[in-house]
Amino acid sequence: MLAQPFGYDYVRELVIQESRIPNGPSLTNFPLLVQLTHNDLRSTVNGGHVESTNGHDILFYQDGCTTKLDHQLDTYDPVNGTLTAWVRIPVLSTTINSSIYLYYGNDTVTVSNSTTGVWDSTYSGVWHLSDNPGGTAPQIRDGAPNAYHGTANGGMTIANSVNGKMGRALSFDEVNDYVRIPDFLYGQELTVSFWFNYSEVNGNAYQYLFSHGAWSTPNSLNVYMGEDNIAIPAEIPNRQMLKTNFRDSNDANNFDTLNAGNTLVDGNWHYYTIRIQDFGGATIYIDGMQVAHYAVWGANSFDPATDIFLGGREDLHTQRHFGGLLDEVRISPVWRTSNWILTEYNNQQSPGLFVISGLEGPSIAFCEPLSVRLSEFEAKEAADVVKLRWSFANPSETLLSFVEKSHDGNKWQLLAEAKNRNSFIDSTPYPGSSYYRLRYLNEGKVSYSEIRKVQLAQENNFSSRVYPNPVSVNGRLYISNGSAEQPLFVEFFDAMGKMIKRENLIRRDEDLFYAELPANCRGTLVILRILYKEKQEYHKVIVR
Repeated sequence: MLAQPFGYDYVRELVIQESRIPNGPSLTNFPLLVQLTHNDLRSTVNGGHVESTNGHDILFYQDGCTTKLDHQLDTYDPVNGTLTAWVRIPVLSTTINSSIYLYYGNDTVTVSNSTTGVWDSTYSGVWHLSDNPGGTAPQIRDGAPNAYHGTANGGMTIANSVNGKMGRALSFDEVNDYVRIPDFLYGQELTVSFWFNYSEVNGNAYQYLFSHGAWSTPNSLNVYMGEDNIAIPAEIPNRQMLKTNFRDSNDANNFDTLNAGNTLVDGNWHYYTIRIQDFGGATIYIDGMQVAHYAVWGANSFDPATDIFLGGREDLHTQRHFGGLLDEVRISPVWRTSNWILTEYNNQQSPGLFVISGLEGPSIAFCEPLSVRLSEFEAKEAADVVKLRWSFANPSETLLSFVEKSHDGNKWQLLAEAKNRNSFIDSTPYPGSSYYRLRYLNEGKVSYSEIRKVQLAQENNFSSRVYPNPVSVNGRLYISNGSAEQPLFVEFFDAMGKMIKRENLIRRDEDLFYAELPANCRGTLVILRILYKEKQEYHKVIVR
């Protein structure tokens, strides 16, 4: 059924540019970065159209109307309308542009739609580093389902949370800041990636960005940067050199390192990736491009004994802390293809070029057939009834319309089929609020109007008193009439508006009447309609 997500007022088409994706097989379950800033994406209290200041009423769909996509909200700024989110794309084409759809504007949503389901089983851990490192430990949350949350150390505070490559990032002081993540098993295959930013590397030793396992032992992976003033002659070529040392379980005597270049200390963000293949071979990528390869590494199991350290070496050597920025750390127990790695880089380096946002539009018109558009739909109270009216642009011969009604705006019932009609009168609106919508079909496609709410003015102007309320299912419902006008009969409706029973009232005294309750309505809300010659009244009655 093609219909906009219930209750969402606005939609944007987001077009993924295949020109930013390398040629090759389609990518499965790709986590797409969507980063947008628009005035419309501000919260409503800030003049935008997102109802929740936490971004809870944000959804992503595939094919416009039919398939909800998993997404994880990284950051949302309700004041400036900036959204950073990860969306799982089941199949990302490398040959044609593809579209997803962003929905927002639903004031009934009170909990987040964000989910760890964005990250499938090929991700052991994902740390966006957008959390407050000065909060309650473990502060650095794992976005993946395994919940390997990290703990910030060294006195890190909210001041260490800074603008990052995407959303927020962590700043490390080169003194004692680091994040400690619980150890977990990798296996034989491995991909580790993260964004880093150095503006300087003063000192005469090394700064560790990532450390899992002792550098001098098997089962270890360490990524570190040479500082400016290394004095040992043999080490001088390693000044400002980004180095990687990897050892699997069979590398007892391997002290080799892979160098990734000494031009990366420039105050810019760079994307590091190491890929280890189970049949042997390690490859280093910087900014999506291969810069080093070593065929000897890999092919054996890899199970470090220490925890994972970001911003420091695993032994917390005082001369091995990192001074710079880190963002978006990921560990996968698989080796990623070069196409996957370059696509990640292109997406995260320039998300505004990778995903092009269309203009905001009303979601109500988005999912209907192009040949038909609902021009208007209104519902107004008039003398205790509700008059509904609508019209279509370019109606077709196959168009069918149905008026639907709800007591709470959630559960709907069919009120009338309206073929070849453009108006309807509801003579039995609910007491208080009634909700209406138009469902219409054209060429097999279903669309819905916006929801209209009608508040009856008579709700607090009853002339009759109904008691007891709540009432026992085996009891009688009494109606005391305070006016000279005598009620004639009553009708009972369930909460969906379906009539349960209609009966004449039984007089008990001069202005006191009663009715027998319908059977099988225990534990429900009953709508009681009292009919007079000239008017009608509605009362809500709870049956126990």
